[in-house]
Amino acid sequence: MRINKRHLLGLAAALPLAWLTACGGGGDNGNDAKMRLVNASSGYASLDLLVDDEKVASAVNFGTGSSYANVKAGDDIDNVLTAAGSSTELLSQSRQLGSGDKYTLVAYGWEGALKTWLLTDDEDAADSDKTKVGVLNTSADAGEVDVYLTEADADLDASTPIVSSVDAGNQTGFTSVSSGTYRLRVTGTGDTDDLRLDVSGVVLKSKDVMTLVLTPGAGGVLVHAMGVVQDGDVTSYLNTQARVRMVAAVADATVPTFSRVTVNADDSASSDVILGSNVGSFTTKDYVLVNAGSVTLKTSVDGTALADKTVTLAAGSDTTVLVVGKTAGTASVAVIDDDNRLPTSSTKYKIRLIHASPMLMDQNLSMTVDSGDSVSDQAFGTASDFDVRTASDSADIDITSPTQGSVTSLLEQNLTAKGVFTVFVFDRLNNGVAEPQARLSPSR
Repeated sequence: MRINKRHLLGLAAALPLAWLTACGGGGDNGNDAKMRLVNASSGYASLDLLVDDEKVASAVNFGTGSSYANVKAGDDIDNVLTAAGSSTELLSQSRQLGSGDKYTLVAYGWEGALKTWLLTDDEDAADSDKTKVGVLNTSADAGEVDVYLTEADADLDASTPIVSSVDAGNQTGFTSVSSGTYRLRVTGTGDTDDLRLDVSGVVLKSKDVMTLVLTPGAGGVLVHAMGVVQDGDVTSYLNTQARVRMVAAVADATVPTFSRVTVNADDSASSDVILGSNVGSFTTKDYVLVNAGSVTLKTSVDGTALADKTVTLAAGSDTTVLVVGKTAGTASVAVIDDDNRLPTSSTKYKIRLIHASPMLMDQNLSMTVDSGDSVSDQAFGTASDFDVRTASDSADIDITSPTQGSVTSLLEQNLTAKGVFTVFVFDRLNNGVAEPQARLSPSR
């Protein structure tokens, strides 16, 4: 029998829908893979994903994930990331995607240094009333960390991490944990006092497989987390704290001067966090964790109260509160943002200058490292940007002013690779005579 167009149309109408879909029709043809995008990049607020020139995820905001989309399987499949709505490629990679497999593409990294990590979503489900939990540490700035899931009031010193010593750029295997609601805490490896994240209300569901993705906060030391459930939801566990430290640099040539700084979040005494009390010049205190958001800095020098200063602390940030001046009556407070992110190169370090010398308050300072210009014209009570330089184990640092030339030096300093350093210039008595001095300190 001769088959004409009408016979073909009738035959097509009788075929099962699944067969038609397998031959095209815009659905999964049976040879496709599935992929979704998770935006864990601190540098990009929203991202698009294209796979082989087809946009499969649009406007995926930081801390969220897209739905799975059907994508072409095979060798050399192009994955391209762009800022949401842009055609400019931020990162282009070629991958092999298996037919019928599911993937989660995790985008991470700072602006200008975007990277990805491909999770293959093929882990067997956890047992009933259990959750499998793994960790992916994308925070190169945080270094090695330990991760704890505990009851809300558990003492960390009496607790065991679910994973330990997870270095940046590493993914752990999965650990089986009883399902329930937990408090998530991340610390520097082996130091329960070095708290990088503290978030309650992390829900682990029965039979789920979850990857906790760690990503850096704005300052580089604190971290955020995202719970990426295989074949399920993506939940943000963002840091709600910031790190703040006090630097006392009020110098009186004859009388010891003592400063005090208190962070007050809501004008109630119970919320006060003391950054330092009876702190003499020159002193740098350790960073202290405080709740992020709008806070009031209450400062006094030798019992004389300075004007309150209200500042906004970004979650995950680092800040230096510099108390500086010649006397209690002329002291002031400077708030300095600390970019404590590590250099991206394994052979480089970062260095900056903080001008805290009242003797030189009317002069801008410059700094050279091994005779190379590093900082120019830095005003009193301020911090320079960081300069990125090649590591040296015997570097000479010289501080100069326009009228006096060299005012102080540091010789044969060990400026290690991947280090972050601050040179403070301040006043100190030397045999009863006040003079400018310099100190090299790790910034983190």
